Amino acid sequence: MTVRPPRPPSQPAFPALLFTRANRPFSLVILVAVAALAAYLAFGGGDGAAAPTTTGAPGTSTSDAAASTVTTGGATTLASGSETTGTTGDASATTAPATADLALRAAVVADGFSFPVYAASPAGDDRVFVVERAGVVAVVEPGGSVRGDPFLDLTDLIDSASGVELGMLGLAFHPDYAANGRFFVHYTDLDTDSVIAEYAVSADPNVADPASGKVILEVDQVGFRHRGGMLTFGPDGYLYIGLGDGTDAAVNPQSLDTLQGSILRIDVDGGDPYAVPPGNPFTTTDGLGEIWAYGLRNPWRFSIDAAGGRLYVGDVGEENWEEIDTVALADGGANFGWPLMEGSTCYFDAACGSRTDVIRPILEYPHEGDQCAVTGGYVYRGAAIPQLDGHYFYADWCAGWVRSFVFDGENVTQPQDWTAALGELGSVASFGLDGAGELLLVASDTGAVYRLEAAS
Repeated sequence: MTVRPPRPPSQPAFPALLFTRANRPFSLVILVAVAALAAYLAFGGGDGAAAPTTTGAPGTSTSDAAASTVTTGGATTLASGSETTGTTGDASATTAPATADLALRAAVVADGFSFPVYAASPAGDDRVFVVERAGVVAVVEPGGSVRGDPFLDLTDLIDSASGVELGMLGLAFHPDYAANGRFFVHYTDLDTDSVIAEYAVSADPNVADPASGKVILEVDQVGFRHRGGMLTFGPDGYLYIGLGDGTDAAVNPQSLDTLQGSILRIDVDGGDPYAVPPGNPFTTTDGLGEIWAYGLRNPWRFSIDAAGGRLYVGDVGEENWEEIDTVALADGGANFGWPLMEGSTCYFDAACGSRTDVIRPILEYPHEGDQCAVTGGYVYRGAAIPQLDGHYFYADWCAGWVRSFVFDGENVTQPQDWTAALGELGSVASFGLDGAGELLLVASDTGAVYRLEAAS
């Protein structure tokens, strides 16, 4: 299926392109980095990054209250400011354990990758599959050695040179991969359009069959940014796909007639090339049936917490705010608000504060210091570190920090910063899960993949 969205007006030429609203944050990354380095050298370090503002339940508003920090054990506890507003919940009601005395470390799984953007494993598999943006999926053996031949090489089909947000962006193994060998990739093709394709493993379990490739969804795109890139299977067996707004915020995110700026849900087992699940929210109304949620700018990484019954989205911001959103899996049809608002701040809609039809973020943080792009993560449900059960991990790609919190259904609780404990990891472009459900971290600049472990 090919979906062709309306074409926006042509973009300005270089160098004016660098200073458009959509490109301004990325054009300033180098300047911000230089300024941050200068501040570090001048004042002896310190990240200078503001702690996040936490809000109440989705649908509530928030103030711009600052947050203080207290060091406890292996983490830094982020204490919310007293002016935070929204629905007030009882933090003691959360079932997630406290982590004040827990020390963590980031153990190297493997390194030497070229711009890795994701890592994952089929359930129960002791290998780790690492996605490189150029179009290669590598296999890491249990002992940490990287196989010489890639699992999959799609470099001839992919444009990764035209922009940092292009390339092979996501990988998802079918829930029955051990039996059927099916998996799915999300990439941008030579025309920079978004492609979801299905492949199958060959007779060699460490090599995919390139001839098995089948495009199941293609979305025409313009420009070189905001492609999203995540895809994952939910507990319902359906494939969830994240698409950014394609830099056309005025048209795509609030439209149900385009797939951009949305999270899609499709049934890859019920049709050819797929079927629309009958429970999708817009199957009987105006709009595209594949859309499960909308109003997103660039949901680079999202995840599904099956145990908690929720979907969490790290939506990369525009001018001022990065945000974490969440919605119950039972509540398809959610509108996350972009571009009516950025974070909980009105953006295109000056009267957004009175709207009741949008889901506001549960956590947001400003573009201060070198913070510029949120990396959404996972709620930890592994067995190796039971103290972390229920804690959601996330990062900032530019600032390099790693943080966590617990969402108790109404409020963000137990916010912590693990950066000092984990050490300098680099730019965390993604989190992932290994075959045992343990948390992986992927650093795109250093080329390393880590596993979160309890420090001995």
